[in-house]
Amino acid sequence: MIAAAAALLLSHTAVAARWEVIAGAPMALRSERLETPRGIAVGQDDTIYFTDGATVRALKPDGLLVTLPGRFIAPAGLAVAADGTVYVADAGNHAVKAISPAGDVRTVAGQAGTAGRNDGKGIAARFNQPAGLALDGAGELLVADAGNSALRRISASGVVSSVVQGLPLQPQGIALDARGGVVLSDAASALLVDAAGNWQALDSPPHTAPAQEECQRGQCLRRYLAPSMPTLAKARTLPAGQMAADSQGRLLATAPATGTIYRIERNGMIVPLLGTGDVTGELSGGARDREGGLRVLLAERQAAMSWDANGKPQPFALQYAASLNRDGPAMQARFGDITQLAVGRDGGLYVLDGDQLRRIDKEGVVRTLLEAGSFRKLRDSHTAAQVDLHGSMVARPSTGVFVTANGGLAGVSTEGLISLVSGPPGMTPEQTGFVPALRRIWAYVAKDAEPFMLPGLGQHRIAADATGQAWYCADNVLWRIRPRGVARKIEVQGADGCGDVLVAPSDDVFMLHGQYVSRVGADGYQWLAAGSRERKGSNDGASLLARFRNITHAAPDADNNIYLIDDGVLRKMSANGEVSTEGKDLPADAGKLRALAVDRKGALYVATQRTIFKLKP
Repeated sequence: MIAAAAALLLSHTAVAARWEVIAGAPMALRSERLETPRGIAVGQDDTIYFTDGATVRALKPDGLLVTLPGRFIAPAGLAVAADGTVYVADAGNHAVKAISPAGDVRTVAGQAGTAGRNDGKGIAARFNQPAGLALDGAGELLVADAGNSALRRISASGVVSSVVQGLPLQPQGIALDARGGVVLSDAASALLVDAAGNWQALDSPPHTAPAQEECQRGQCLRRYLAPSMPTLAKARTLPAGQMAADSQGRLLATAPATGTIYRIERNGMIVPLLGTGDVTGELSGGARDREGGLRVLLAERQAAMSWDANGKPQPFALQYAASLNRDGPAMQARFGDITQLAVGRDGGLYVLDGDQLRRIDKEGVVRTLLEAGSFRKLRDSHTAAQVDLHGSMVARPSTGVFVTANGGLAGVSTEGLISLVSGPPGMTPEQTGFVPALRRIWAYVAKDAEPFMLPGLGQHRIAADATGQAWYCADNVLWRIRPRGVARKIEVQGADGCGDVLVAPSDDVFMLHGQYVSRVGADGYQWLAAGSRERKGSNDGASLLARFRNITHAAPDADNNIYLIDDGVLRKMSANGEVSTEGKDLPADAGKLRALAVDRKGALYVATQRTIFKLKP
């Protein structure tokens, strides 16, 4: 069962029994941060060995994660022999050690705690921060001796010799070339060293694409053309990562700066395997797959290089968002800070992502509709003034969504065009003329109001009903805003005051007050619908017996059930008031939920900070 769950997770299909990731960052198998992972190697049975702080750990094919015997000082490289022996470049100790299948740890070469460059046998030899390790066909161990800028060899009998010294880099990664020779690399360059100790630089194939940087109104988003990969600034404070390949030709790469191990699928998709995941970091190193193909990543040069077993350059187009807020196919797109979801009548899923409004269409493509400073008025090609999305969005019964921005309430079309409903000067419809005057007279007769600016807009979230009206509460006034901007005011009665408004298909109006839910009558009187005004908790049960901690989001379905996010947990209040905790089959490491929405067919969408899940009815 563990193996099956891991396979489902890592293939980005269903992450649990019924939930599936539909957009955003794929989730790591284990999301806890690793401590500066550098070395990585893959055994014959596809067990993945990696360094984690002062330890060496192993991820078994069945998903079991174990820690190997031994404590090291900054272990920096690994290699696995056919008999299961794991070799460790103990960089902080300036030695190379071995862990037997039985768990015995011994020093292969070098004197623990003593740096140097002497050749010799066993502990008579000296290394200076040995990094990458690789076993050749003869069973000899090749060592990228970073501190000495050298390539060293340890024979089967433990004799250390120098293959080449005085290299123009401090090698971190190492890989064997199928045609003979060794590839050494750091984050910026790679060298091919032959058996005689001669070396030459490896050039990037011409298909490598440069980075592009887009800045709008002082806000810069860094985007990359394919191939793309994560990178840090050139002034690195941590060493470069390393790479390995499994039996299926997939690459494993460590990112020390972010505490993450990534896997690169055969189609070039980079997904987090272990660690925090989906955070900009270094991907560097070289690896040869079991078919003889050679892959090299150089983070500083943003180079992704590949050759087949005959040395012929091959395309190596990586699919990864090197920064947040990237548009494109849903599983390749990235989000930075999801705060709200809404499903439009057009079938599109709208995402409020920080100060951006984005849309996932029915074909599964993410597109940014509104960015800071790029609000466009309907039928007006001019960009409006700086836009401040207040963090409130709800689907309209027609198309698109309502948003609160610049102190006003606006409707946004599927194409990102704005039609203002109500707002401050410069954003409101024309207030002069015969037709607006008639509207004001009618509003007075009908005891409605035409708000010029909604007070306190942005304090609470808005809602919408089936007739196209938007609902909002501020300063003990419940506003029902009609599509043309005319609003009806209802004075809220009682001591509960305003909260986030929710309108069910039955036209029942609810208010969310953190630890409880109230229902609002036509006269503005509120009464308790679920939870307690005095006590917090997480108890399920019938309406007033239930307890909540902090309700932040809510959405109704067609049967008048209300789904809620309570302190990051998905819960449900049925039409008869029964409260239950849902989403227990979500992955345990998914993190706290931050948004939810329900479509007309009953499909439920929830989101963490950067990932969106769907639960089909």
